[in-house]
Amino acid sequence: MVQKEKAMKTMTGTLLRPLAVGAKAVILHQGQITLTSRVVEIHSRTEDEIRFETLNTQYRLLTGPCSEPAADCFSLAMAA
Repeated sequence: MVQKEKAMKTMTGTLLRPLAVGAKAVILHQGQITLTSRVVEIHSRTEDEIRFETLNTQYRLLTGPCSEPAADCFSLAMAA
């Protein structure tokens, strides 16, 4: 059986819930929410990026301190 190579995607954004194997990632990216297919592996996690793999795609999520300013406003609104 020939395996299809997975797509690679780089995004700048914020995780809206903790990343976990077996669950879908929820990402705030450019003011929109992206829901991925199930996470099958988390490759690396640093302060500035997270690399993970879903059933269909390999992701590089850039999460630096200014990656998604709207996320800070969103979390403050939820706290009020």
